[in-house]
Amino acid sequence: RELFDRCLADCPPEAASEFYIQYGEYEENHGLTKRALSVYERMCNAVPAAEKYTAYRLYIAKAIHYLGVTSARPIYESAIAALEDGPASRICLEYAKMETGLREIDRARTVLVYGAQLADPRRDPDYWTAWHDFEVSHGNEETFREMLRVKRSVQAAFSTVNYNAAEMGAGAPKVETLTDEGALEMIASQEGVDLQEKPLIGGFVQGKRTAEMADLGEVERRAARLRQATGAVTNNAIATNGADDEIDIDDIEEEEEEETPTPAGKVGVKGVKEKAIPAAVFGGLAAGGNK
Repeated sequence: RELFDRCLADCPPEAASEFYIQYGEYEENHGLTKRALSVYERMCNAVPAAEKYTAYRLYIAKAIHYLGVTSARPIYESAIAALEDGPASRICLEYAKMETGLREIDRARTVLVYGAQLADPRRDPDYWTAWHDFEVSHGNEETFREMLRVKRSVQAAFSTVNYNAAEMGAGAPKVETLTDEGALEMIASQEGVDLQEKPLIGGFVQGKRTAEMADLGEVERRAARLRQATGAVTNNAIATNGADDEIDIDDIEEEEEEETPTPAGKVGVKGVKEKAIPAAVFGGLAAGGNK
């Protein structure tokens, strides 16, 4: 016993399972059953994750053999908590099968409901087939509908989960990332279309064009000719309207000269009317002049 303990203290977990099994068999043959079960329990906690499922199954089998079926319930619960989803769902099936054998139908259904959240219906159909058969044999219409409802909710929950890239892409060939030009060339070759490089305006999507409007330079030339034609029409319209409304300044001046005659000896200024100056402006000069 001391030799086994010292060996397992320094043994790496990857190689410890064989020594734990030998230690457990030694306690079964030469020691106590309680000590043998404790060795198997230590093995379940010490081995790597890949070997935990096998270790727990061995521990459960030994517990049922020595202590009875009901003694395996806490071991099943510990195994479900410690294992990953896939192995845990299989443990749930074994646990429910044990409870069904004990005629504990409600306990078995509770185990199946709990394990359903660990089993994706698309990746683990065996779990749902087993639950289906259980409800057909021991359930009723209400419990069968409840099983279908749980299945739909679990499937919807798993559809939103992002699986690990290593798990989903294991064994898949690596594909090089295509650039925009490479993708266009690949699509053109598959569809049998000649790919012509044309300047694209950033931020806009090219619309459909007719054959005549396909060239951007042709569009610009047509727009220039349209602007020239529009400008010529506008100038002609302005010239035509302005001919009727034009003001002749010479005619106005001639009319004013006819209306206001200029006295003899005085030089008149065009566009200026003459008016007599009041005597008060000149003051005494005006009085002396009169004298």
